[in-house]
Amino acid sequence: MYKFCITIHGERHCFDIPLLIDKSVIKRPPPNNYPAFDLAATVLVLTEAVPKSDLSVQLAQVATNYVNQVKAGLPKGVELTQVKESSATA
Repeated sequence: MYKFCITIHGERHCFDIPLLIDKSVIKRPPPNNYPAFDLAATVLVLTEAVPKSDLSVQLAQVATNYVNQVKAGLPKGVELTQVKESSATA
């Protein structure tokens, strides 16, 4: 959690900064085989969900580079593809 804090007339006032993710509800699905890949894929999903900024572009580039390294290291005949979730309701 991050807070902005300021001292006014000798009294400290702090304001919580809401984050995009509530860590209390994150449940890692098993198995925990590739945590670095899990992180890269999660970063890519998050950067798609927030407004584009210099930071989100840089994070997406780093995550994409990592995913591309994983793809390059896969055995022959194995491929890694991204499946976009549909937001349409049936």
